[in-house]
Amino acid sequence: MSKTRAELINQCLTDLGVIAAGQSIDADLVLKMDGFIDPAVALLARLEIYYVQDAGSIGPTDGAIEDEAFLPLASWIANQACSGFNLPADTKMQALAMIAEGNLRTLAAPARTLRTLRVDPALTPWRRAIYRGGFW
Repeated sequence: MSKTRAELINQCLTDLGVIAAGQSIDADLVLKMDGFIDPAVALLARLEIYYVQDAGSIGPTDGAIEDEAFLPLASWIANQACSGFNLPADTKMQALAMIAEGNLRTLAAPARTLRTLRVDPALTPWRRAIYRGGFW
């Protein structure tokens, strides 16, 4: 089941450490993070890292974010939003963003197509054995 834009915003705020578990989220924090979603998704697509088909619209409403990309996407967007929340760029957030970027690249990669080519024996040239005398 896919995740919505509101769930993505909540996860991004949790990854930033702005809200604690069980704490209610202020509307101004949601609107602030909502402003980062579209530019971050556009940047991911432009860098050819990952393409989000339906990120929803500002509000936050709708959205259909794939389950397998939800957590890496939230970590990557949270790292991009650090400066907007006056948080210092720490190594933990940057490391999580690098791991998330690798995971998103893996998810966006096409399926492996390199396989060994088998040639029909009828199409191969006839190979003659050379007899040098002796027993077979």
